[in-house]
Amino acid sequence: MTHPPTSPRHVVFLTTSHGPTAARLHVLLSEPLTTRLSPRPGSSSRGRVTSVLWGGELRAARLFKEYKEVQREKSADPDIQLICDDSNIFKWTALIKGPSETPFEGGVFQLAFSIPEQYPLLPPQVRFLTKIFHPNVHFKTGEICLDILKNAWSPAWTLQSVCRAIIALMAHPEPDSPLNCDSGNLLRSGDIRGYQSMARMYTRLAAMPKKG
Repeated sequence: MTHPPTSPRHVVFLTTSHGPTAARLHVLLSEPLTTRLSPRPGSSSRGRVTSVLWGGELRAARLFKEYKEVQREKSADPDIQLICDDSNIFKWTALIKGPSETPFEGGVFQLAFSIPEQYPLLPPQVRFLTKIFHPNVHFKTGEICLDILKNAWSPAWTLQSVCRAIIALMAHPEPDSPLNCDSGNLLRSGDIRGYQSMARMYTRLAAMPKKG
């Protein structure tokens, strides 16, 4: 199981005008994420409820915080380039570098994020846009089988740390829960050379710049 980041995470709570543009978000306050969740009006309030946020407001607040962190720390992780749409803070993509000493080394892979309204209480949906031969990635749809994107999700995870977990999965595939059965079967049968050869071929075809 992949464990969530241990560093403390904070969120800036915002109110929004109609529309997603970040410039129209107004900062209210900043507190640890886990202490400031609240129900819709009329529902029972339990625990440490200190503000009323529901629907897309929590999502916008969290994503705006992550956007600010990405802008501030662009050079902190050279293997990951997170990109937020200039006109819509709910639309994100990422470029990740294939990990070294793997068949994906030298490749650059594009990811697409679908952010649910309940984020960060629910995980984002992430898929590869770049074709990749990997047992835990559906070859046609790019769907990723990763525990933190399902039942092991925690609000402590961010889009950046999700990218880091996907890079780790690329280096350490789990063939016993395959979305790509051809890839998984090669690893389960012990044909490491065959798996690496196929993965390297698709990396060259889809994830490396074409030489003119």
